[in-house]
Parts: sequence; C-alpha cells; structure tokens
Amino acid sequence: MLKSLYKYASPHPQIFDNLLIRASQRYSLNDPFELRPSSENVLESLSNVEVNIGNGYKPSYDDYGIISFTETYNNLLMWAHYANEHKGIVIEFDHSKLNFSRYQSYPIFDNNEDDEMFASENPIIKELNEGVVQRILYNHNRPNERKYENILEHFLVKSDEWMYEKEHRVIVPLITAECIIIRKAYLEVIDSVLELDYNYVTHDFGNGMVMVSFDDALRTEAAKYYYASDCLVSDEEFFQSFKLAFLGEILSTLSKDPSSIFLYKLPSDSIKRVFFGCRMSEIDKKVIMRNIERNESLWEVSFTDVTTSPSRFELNFSQKNG
Repeated sequence: MLKSLYKYASPHPQIFDNLLIRASQRYSLNDPFELRPSSENVLESLSNVEVNIGNGYKPSYDDYGIISFTETYNNLLMWAHYANEHKGIVIEFDHSKLNFSRYQSYPIFDNNEDDEMFASENPIIKELNEGVVQRILYNHNRPNERKYENILEHFLVKSDEWMYEKEHRVIVPLITAECIIIRKAYLEVIDSVLELDYNYVTHDFGNGMVMVSFDDALRTEAAKYYYASDCLVSDEEFFQSFKLAFLGEILSTLSKDPSSIFLYKLPSDSIKRVFFGCRMSEIDKKVIMRNIERNESLWEVSFTDVTTSPSRFELNFSQKNG
C-alpha cells in the first residue's frame, strides 16, 4: 500500500489556518469528459436504474465533488499545471490518515413509515464508497451509461492520456461541505429560497466572493420542527434530511457555477510535509511556514525546497530548516 499521497496547490497559506480542501464539482473539473458517460442522451442521474428514495429522491452526478490526490511529487507537468507554474506547493499526506468518512450521504426519509428508506441503503450510493481514497483507472474508452460493471466507472475511469497524473480521488456529497465560497450575487437567490433570519455568511473576501456555511442556521430552524418523542429517527438524522430539503435546489444552482468552491476539512494528522516550488518567493515560503508553525496540530510538518537540476529535466529536493 502507498504510504504517501500528494496534492499540488497554489500558494494559499489559508489552507493551513482552517485545513479546508476543495472538492471539485462536475462543472469545475478541467476534463470535459468527467462525469459524462457516453450515451446518445447523457442523463443527469447516476444511473438508468430506477431507484427512488423517500419523495422521489434520486442521486445525480451534480450532487458530488471530487477531492484529487496523486502518487507523485516530482512531475514537471503537474507542477506547472496545478502548482501555479512552480510558484506553488505540494503537500504530502499520510495515506493511512486521509479519512473523509464523515462526509457521506445524508439519510432521506418522509413521514410515511412504510416508505421510509435511507440514502445510505441506496445500492447506487453504496457503490460510490463515499469518503474513501480510491485509485483512478485509465482507459481509451469512455464509461457507458447503459453498460457498465459498476457505477464507480463513471467516477474513476479517465482517458489514458491522463495516466501521468497517477490520480487517486475521494468522492464526497456536496451537501456535506463544511462551507462554500460563492459569488456574492447568489445571496439574494439564497435568501429568497431559505427565508431564514440567520447570518450564514462567515467571510466576505471583498472581491465579489463570500464564504457561507448553513449548518448553524439550519440546525436552529430544524429544532422548531423536531420532537424527539414523536419521531422515529434521531435528531441528527432529522437534521440531515431537513438540510437536504432546504439546500437541494440551492446546491444545484451553485454547483453549476465553476467559481463555486466546496470545502471539506482535512485531518490535521494526515499532513506530513510541504514542498516549496522552485519559483516560489521566499516571502510566500515564510508566510506558509509561519501559518503552519502557529497551528499546534501541524508542528510535526516538515519543509522541502525544490530546485531545478543543472543538467537534467528534473527537480532536486532538499530539506529546509524552519
């Protein structure tokens, strides 16, 4: 088993403040074939199999995000494409500690006891192995919507031209995101749908983008309708279903905008090392090192400088002192 996985990233020191990592929705993925299986009429649902839950709920490709990792830290193309042209970083993770199991589908239920069914029991959703690191498979042929061995093919099969990336990914439901960065213009749309008197904007970046988190507001609202003695489900199960009922329409709108960023919490003990790109400024390096050193849970993280080889098309790596 691989001991480490890696993430190429732009030099955003904030990632080490809040330990949030992006899951890319279908509309923000750079490969136009992603989550679009071949067929004459590509459907929005995850399968042509008729599986309904509760009030006609059926999972969709648009309900999910992808967190990507790779097996390699020294690929020149990936440094150029995903690490801001070598001005960014690569983060090394302990593979065994990359656990996103908390991000799994919320239960869906209605008030009819005979029809009650939970999303976790949906055979399609179970096949996705939500929250688990899974290796990408490379093939020349696209997965077909009408003919496939497992729904995972739609999420884990890419063109063999991407083989150099040696990608691993985690599939997470967008509904479970800790917070979302969105265009400020969407707030009016959200207000008209939610009709809540709670502040769910957690940060205004001042560039037309804001960060929102709905859980606190929706928990307060859900408590008005939940009575433990009268309900067949737990308070958490009720809240999760309540959240999906409120946010389903909103998330569908937000996910279709590539600028929307869905964020998930990284396990702090999974981060082992940070590589600094060969074109990265010393100022950016110091900012990132300072942010890491201020976070007690990251004190074991080490740093590595990257330089170009004087004689070969390859990178050299040397341990950096804090």
